[in-house]
Amino acid sequence: MQLYFLHVGYGEAMVLLDDGHCLVIDGGPGRGDEAYTHPGTIHLADFLAQQGVSHIDVMLCTHLHNDHLSGLVDVAERFSIGEFWVNCWPQESAARAIEAALPECPDDLSLRLFTTGLQHLERLRPLLSGAHIRERAATADFEELWPGCRIRLFGMEEAQIAQRRAQFEAFCRMEDPAAQRDAMRAFDKVENTCSLACSLEVDGWTAMLTGDLCSGWDERCAAPHFPKGQLLKLTHHGQRDGMPQSLVDASDPEVFLMCADTARTFRSACDEVQARAAAYLTERGRPVQVYTTGLLAESFGLQDGQPPCALCCQPGQPTRCTPYYAKEAASHGSV
Repeated sequence: MQLYFLHVGYGEAMVLLDDGHCLVIDGGPGRGDEAYTHPGTIHLADFLAQQGVSHIDVMLCTHLHNDHLSGLVDVAERFSIGEFWVNCWPQESAARAIEAALPECPDDLSLRLFTTGLQHLERLRPLLSGAHIRERAATADFEELWPGCRIRLFGMEEAQIAQRRAQFEAFCRMEDPAAQRDAMRAFDKVENTCSLACSLEVDGWTAMLTGDLCSGWDERCAAPHFPKGQLLKLTHHGQRDGMPQSLVDASDPEVFLMCADTARTFRSACDEVQARAAAYLTERGRPVQVYTTGLLAESFGLQDGQPPCALCCQPGQPTRCTPYYAKEAASHGSV
């Protein structure tokens, strides 16, 4: 079993490979994003091709933001997908909303990023015609992905998903562009709080992968049977709100991981969070394993002048974390 965290710039993309099975969680920004001009970044689809993946059992999109959703388009074009899981899957086309937003995107970064995600969502829909699409709510326990691998989901309840879907479809149908843009901004503002998160368990080893879900952890962690995790991917790219203490205490990890770019955009992988994570491990006599996808060269150095483009985590005592350096990219993935 190998769990990979890819450097996709400011974004997230994770791949679990296990005895011929493949789980993808988020895809990072789309292929044309300037993030991929920086050394050490890799497109998710290119990584999958390098790994010889031919079929994805489950592709999970934690939420409808550009830095998590957009890179999945490239993957859906190049690989077969069994199931697609997402926090919310509206049926209404966003084409009219995109048209209303575009004139203000140059001067509104948040609106531009959200609109870019919607453009990729529109491209993704037809590419998933052969996949089983499932809106996923929080689950009370683990469920089997394949023999030896289980997953438990955290996020919205069914009623909340229905409400979010209705809000999305409402702004898509609006005829007043100004009102439409305001409704889009309101939807986007709370999308992180609607993110999916998951706990993955493979042969007794567990990883807590939090998406951008940075609220509600006190209540979740206080509930009976909250799973510990040897690895904790901090939420919201390791920004100041990305390390809820209740989540850290309940998970009790050996490894902290943050998905952020080298420039630590939007104060991601911030110094305060990195220091807290290191202190937590030191106080418990554990090796300091605190990693950021965009800063892996600081931990592992260069190979042939190139920084690592992913971190590979495997079960062990303690968890083994090793760098992955890109191979020559394949021209296309298998289908």
